[in-house]
Amino acid sequence: MNTNLPPSDPITDSSERRAGGRVRWRLVTLLGDLFAIAGAFFLAHWLRYELRLGPDLTEFQFTPLDEYWPVGVAFSAVMLLALHFYGSYANRRSIHWLDEVPKLAMAALLATAVVIIVFFLFRPAFFSRLMFGYLLLAGFGLTALWRFALRSLRIARFRRGRDVERVVVVGRGNMAKMLMQQLAAAPASGLLLVGFVDHESGDDEDFGRFRRLAGPDGVAAALRENRADRAVVALPPSSALALSDAVAACRSSGIQCTVVPDLADVQAGRLHTEDIGGIPLFTLSTNKISGFNYVQKRALDAVLAALLLTLLSPLFLLVIIAIKLDTRGPILFRQVRVGRNGREFQLHKFRSMVLGAEKMMEELYPGSSIEPLFKRKDDPRRTRVGRFLRRTSLDEVPQLFNVIVGEMSMVGPRAQVPDEVAQYDDWAHTRLRVLPGLTGLWQVSGRSNLSFEEMVMLDTYYVGHWSLGLDIKIILRTVPAVIRGDGAY
Repeated sequence: MNTNLPPSDPITDSSERRAGGRVRWRLVTLLGDLFAIAGAFFLAHWLRYELRLGPDLTEFQFTPLDEYWPVGVAFSAVMLLALHFYGSYANRRSIHWLDEVPKLAMAALLATAVVIIVFFLFRPAFFSRLMFGYLLLAGFGLTALWRFALRSLRIARFRRGRDVERVVVVGRGNMAKMLMQQLAAAPASGLLLVGFVDHESGDDEDFGRFRRLAGPDGVAAALRENRADRAVVALPPSSALALSDAVAACRSSGIQCTVVPDLADVQAGRLHTEDIGGIPLFTLSTNKISGFNYVQKRALDAVLAALLLTLLSPLFLLVIIAIKLDTRGPILFRQVRVGRNGREFQLHKFRSMVLGAEKMMEELYPGSSIEPLFKRKDDPRRTRVGRFLRRTSLDEVPQLFNVIVGEMSMVGPRAQVPDEVAQYDDWAHTRLRVLPGLTGLWQVSGRSNLSFEEMVMLDTYYVGHWSLGLDIKIILRTVPAVIRGDGAY
């Protein structure tokens, strides 16, 4: 027996375990989808023929379950194939469950359309059109629920340190900072951000909640000491650390290396890739909310703000009464904020502090007047009702009137006071290209728990990557964020 076998490589073993884990998760996802689709088929038949939801059926029109088995097989096959071609089973690290929903909806719609076309062409038996409608809704709904449950399970495993990849970002430029924020906001990705390696010497400070591990000369040591599984190199053009040196340090450490082009300082916008003979080309396009894009966004704002004002009007009355009973003074707090293109406007909020709170701030907290995003959890200036309003974000509701008149949008960067805007650099002024929002990436990513610089980065990312789908996703994420109350004080 040979006892002189070479020691196993822990990095290779870890990589192989993760690769095996990814295969198992894809198989679990596929089998779960199959069971969910089969369950949707039985549910649709039960709703139509057992519960008789819909127009009455005659004895001739009643079709037993066994007559429908070709429908179930065809629907399942087409939906699973569609999900495969949509990349739903690829090893891609989506940030949110909402990223999967459009693929599931399109796959269910395609499968339903194919089944309807085939079976209405051949008409092997009487099939209820409503049955196909139920199959569409149940197929989408049950697979979406299954994916949500599976994602929740994976997040729970990741939080216990199972199946995660430890990631070190190499660079401290704008792109590296945005990347760190996105990694921190994506627990479902399984990428655990350990910290970053600075591309410049002399600055030993962390970036907000993200830890600085080393300077430009310590890439290999930082990767080794922090047991990194992957390095993401995002160096700005002005970096003192050469890209080739950073990649060489990653390769010498034997870990996976990913390179991200840092073009954020060149232009805030979308990055399109193509290749010519295998040579990658990157095209930057300015993302403007104008023309039809502006019409779409403004229509969403007007409809949603009017709907919320109508639904919340009874609550308005209760809040007004509570404020008047709690303290003397006005109901609303008005403050000058900076909007699109630097235009100032008056923002409205329900008053949550005692009268003269702004004058008391410097006395209670010396130096706070020059501190951006100044907030304290235990601020004694807040009233009893004000603490509840802030924790539930109800103090923000009057801003719906700002949305109605076009001074704000439902989704956008945080509306800041002129003193905060005065601290912007040229790149941060990008966030003034669009209307400020009632909610936004900053609000759903931790609010006051984030630093001023992180807030500016998130808002700038939003401006460069705006789409109507992104607005809808942020609005949907706002609901659980408000319920959790993260950073709301």
